[in-house]
Amino acid sequence: MHAPYCQLPSHADTFAVDAERIAPPDKMTAAHDSATDCILETRDLVKEFKDFVAVNGVDLRIRRGHIHALIGPNGAGKTTCFNLLTKFLEPTSGRILFNGHDITDDKPAHIARRGIVRSFQISAVFPHLTVLENVRLALQGRLGTAFHFWRSKRSLDTLNARAMELLGYVDLASFADLITVEMPYGRKRAIEIATTLALELELMLLDEPTQGMGHEDVDRVMQLIKKVSQGRTILMVEHNMKVVAGISDAITVLARGSVLAEGSYTEVAKDPQVIEAYMGKRTRGSAGSAGMNAKKAGTESLRVSDLHAFYGESHILHGVSFTVNRGECVSLLGRNGAGRTTTLRAILGLTGRRSGSVMLNGREIIGWTHKIAHLGVGYCPEERGIYASLSCEENLRLPPVVANGGMSMDEIYAMFPNLEERRASQGTRLSGGEQQMLAMARILRTGARVLLLDEISEGLAPVTVEKLGQIIRRLKDQGFTIVLVEQNFRFAAPLADRM
Repeated sequence: MHAPYCQLPSHADTFAVDAERIAPPDKMTAAHDSATDCILETRDLVKEFKDFVAVNGVDLRIRRGHIHALIGPNGAGKTTCFNLLTKFLEPTSGRILFNGHDITDDKPAHIARRGIVRSFQISAVFPHLTVLENVRLALQGRLGTAFHFWRSKRSLDTLNARAMELLGYVDLASFADLITVEMPYGRKRAIEIATTLALELELMLLDEPTQGMGHEDVDRVMQLIKKVSQGRTILMVEHNMKVVAGISDAITVLARGSVLAEGSYTEVAKDPQVIEAYMGKRTRGSAGSAGMNAKKAGTESLRVSDLHAFYGESHILHGVSFTVNRGECVSLLGRNGAGRTTTLRAILGLTGRRSGSVMLNGREIIGWTHKIAHLGVGYCPEERGIYASLSCEENLRLPPVVANGGMSMDEIYAMFPNLEERRASQGTRLSGGEQQMLAMARILRTGARVLLLDEISEGLAPVTVEKLGQIIRRLKDQGFTIVLVEQNFRFAAPLADRM
């Protein structure tokens, strides 16, 4: 049984001025008790982008008080569904009902006021405000006083008291005065959840809440989601099957914009269609293929020696050294904040002060910046960095071809067939997996032979991760040098010659 909504901590005796407007309701309305247990329903929901159907006749029924997971391969339409439910996109056809009311034509602000609040794949907090200020601003936004700069101290104390309650509820009270940019990624997700709780939600939509987290952060966020689900309903998009299996009451699987299967985790995990569409067809023997190229390559391509890097006065890298041979993949593993991304950026000269040595094909490049790209080093950043307003093909044709010449468009489409299907689609219309493939394909177009790949499996469905692994093996066989930063050990282990 889920606990009632009023179990959220409260200090009602300290509230003044806006107390009635800030405090959560004591209980669900009688209408909710007597009505159907379906809080959200979609009927034949469709979203078309020109000649591409992203959501195709989706029927969802989300039961009140449940944690409902929406899973499926990249490009299945999961985030598009979220955008339709919160009216960031208008449906082509179909209906959306919330608490029995048709909200198909409502505006995003009206949706939020009804009690539907969402998070995004990329953490969306105010980085230069304190943790407390982030939550207080959410409270002020709900009250319509976010830009009322002249208020009584008593009113501000009321807001601060409520904000501290919410921070205590998500175990962040001790971090209240820290600047948000200084917080680790998992804690930023908790801040987002606290700000959504400030909006008195009934239905929380979480878009990949554990994306990019280490194991400890994943466990912490799992427990937090279970905690905040008391008295609320949660619909989440998530690729981490440990999270889906551990906290979901029901699961809907999407594939190519349509519902493929529904049921409990046990039921959908046994469905052959789900296994093939989402998990992919596993092949044996791939894990043993790594280590061979290290022996046959022999020619050193990249040598990093005693590398130090600084952000302002902060000393981030302390004497990092490693080598990568031609045709070899070396993976950098470690917790969030360990310095893996900083290592890639320091190789490219994108950090602040640095020292040490970076040798590319026997040539010292530590003092160079943009010229490093002309020498054939390609960087695929974690945020992908594609041009959202350009089509897939325009993104591919934009980079200058340097070094010894890059892959032709035919070669790119042969390696990434998904991109050929989506060649006319805008960057914003591509799924996370397609954006990742586009980011990789773009650096291959430049003629780069040394590839620095940062968390390319992050937030992707297993079947897409498997495809990326196959592409990396092909690139190794063609003599590419690869430095792979990864959280996903199971993905990195079969690919890496050394770690």
